[in-house]
Amino acid sequence: MKVSARPGLRVLAACHPTSMDGVATDSYSRWFLDLARASAAVANYCDHVEHNESAQREWITSTAETLRAAAVGLAAEEHLDLVALYAARLDQIEHRNPLWAENELDGRELALRASTWRQLQLAQVEHDRRYHPDVLGLTKLDQLRHYALHLSKLVGAVAEIVAGVGDRKSFQARRLPDLLLFGLKLSTVTGERLPDEPLPRTHHVLESVAG
Repeated sequence: MKVSARPGLRVLAACHPTSMDGVATDSYSRWFLDLARASAAVANYCDHVEHNESAQREWITSTAETLRAAAVGLAAEEHLDLVALYAARLDQIEHRNPLWAENELDGRELALRASTWRQLQLAQVEHDRRYHPDVLGLTKLDQLRHYALHLSKLVGAVAEIVAGVGDRKSFQARRLPDLLLFGLKLSTVTGERLPDEPLPRTHHVLESVAG
């Protein structure tokens, strides 16, 4: 009896360079390799530091920039308002957190009021202070290790879209804003101050998010 490949193996096979001819070359496939390399750079940084080997801060800041660029690029390709998606994602995260309470910090409102990258970075910091004290209480290296796990999940989610086995709408509502979210976190954890430059905005938002 022939045994079918496990879902994870099917994704890997579909994303292998020798198999990419059968995959639509949309923006997801174009960003996939850049995101995989960026994710690996964070893991590589953590590994080098643990072995007391040379490591460069730029490995992390470049990854942060790649994540933000991917989020902006994918949202633009889909004609989605990235900031609105990000604000809705913060709202979702906060409402399922045991620390959530009425009249406490509202990350969604902070994000929607932000007009620059710097303001959005500060909104993320305020969200993290209120709802993720467990992570902020870690050492900077342990925070990076934690983020490396999340980046692996994000790259896997992109791989599923590229392979045609992922839910595109779900990705756009959750994982797309997560790319931006960790693009902000990685800059903050390395002490990088984002510029006071305007954020990209469009008016089309997923119905499931806007409603």
